[in-house]
Amino acid sequence: APPLAPEPKKVQRQKSETYYDTKSQVFAALIDTIDLSQLAKLDSESAREEIRDIVNDIIAIKNFAMSIAEQEELLEDICNDVLGYGPLEPLLARDDIADIMVNGSKNVYIEVNGKVEQTGIRFRDNQQLLNICQRIVSQVGRRVDESSPICDARLPDGSRVNVIAPPLAIDGTALTIRKFKKDKLTLDQLVKFGAISPHGAEILKIIGRVRCNIVISGGTGSGKTTLLNCLTNYI
Repeated sequence: APPLAPEPKKVQRQKSETYYDTKSQVFAALIDTIDLSQLAKLDSESAREEIRDIVNDIIAIKNFAMSIAEQEELLEDICNDVLGYGPLEPLLARDDIADIMVNGSKNVYIEVNGKVEQTGIRFRDNQQLLNICQRIVSQVGRRVDESSPICDARLPDGSRVNVIAPPLAIDGTALTIRKFKKDKLTLDQLVKFGAISPHGAEILKIIGRVRCNIVISGGTGSGKTTLLNCLTNYI
């Protein structure tokens, strides 16, 4: 029998408006306090520690009322905003997510086990979303703005990224990330899943070994990359 699919992880809960208001105030105070040029010289772990120390001081000085768990969550979120991909970080860390779809700052969807669901994650505003998109595409020497509103890029792990910015995106910047799977499937696993017949898998193995030229085509999400990765085992 095919192996049971892993139980999907719980979608991140919706945070309160109070949380986002507090986060905005703390973030603004952090930017006024921290020396970004010096921060850029630190390694990732040291930079996180520097940010956490300053944020803890800001929380104490401004006397924000929050639990230890809420404070830890705030610290992690702000570190991700400054050093990483902001609210996307917890989604990028999950291996069970195939696609991340962002339609404006307040609508973030994920695809898990073939099902699309809305998350409780959101961006501070459309400018933060666009800034994160700029951070992503700049790593491959690209830019996205009004003069170049459509951009394709890749994350360092190989995940594919598409960005559509205003004026083409009328409800705020749209971002799609097709995540790169770390554990490649095999043709034998596709047979077990019923995605291909044993006879078809054997033919593809032979095609790979004798180095025939083939074309793999299909619609979005149909499994083109998955099949191509399977075939690389027989080249």
